[in-house]
Amino acid sequence: MTIHIFGGGTVQHVRNHMGLCAPAYGTTARNLFDLLGPNIARLHLTRMADYQSSMETNEDVAARLQEVLADPATRAVVFNVALCDYEGKIGDIESGKYAQRLSSREGAQAMTLTPTRKLLQLVKATRPDVFLVGFKTTANASTREQHRLSLRQIDETAADVVFANDTVTRHNLLVFPDGLYMGEREGMLDELLKELRRLA
Repeated sequence: MTIHIFGGGTVQHVRNHMGLCAPAYGTTARNLFDLLGPNIARLHLTRMADYQSSMETNEDVAARLQEVLADPATRAVVFNVALCDYEGKIGDIESGKYAQRLSSREGAQAMTLTPTRKLLQLVKATRPDVFLVGFKTTANASTREQHRLSLRQIDETAADVVFANDTVTRHNLLVFPDGLYMGEREGMLDELLKELRRLA
């Protein structure tokens, strides 16, 4: 049985040499993989976290996730990848990696932002038997708000546990449908590892 760990950030291309991104470099995913070991875990990093990776966009992550869910040996998905929440469009030109390039000589531009589709719901919708770990990042939120948003993610995705971290306050929570742990990041990762090791 395999635990699949996703990490890193994604890019959504707008024009040639221009895109939106969710900056993340795979540190937590790597740490979890190192602690679990290659006998029970497999690491999936985006190109932002590993230059040799073929996963760059949200669509690339979705394709890899579908492959993982099609594997009967998949026991858990740790979805620590930072998906770009918006796709952008400038003017009437369709966005893409090789779309018409903008020149700074053209001056100020307006970009239309459209939310990208959510991927986390795919896991339980496709494989209800898979243990799902979600992540919820906030910026300067109270622990109460972190807890509320984590429970909302559990409600929307049927995640078994959500790791909540705030990039400003550094507060970390490990939220279950019926309870939570609160403390330092390393302590919360240790609790998460205990849950994952029970599956092996």
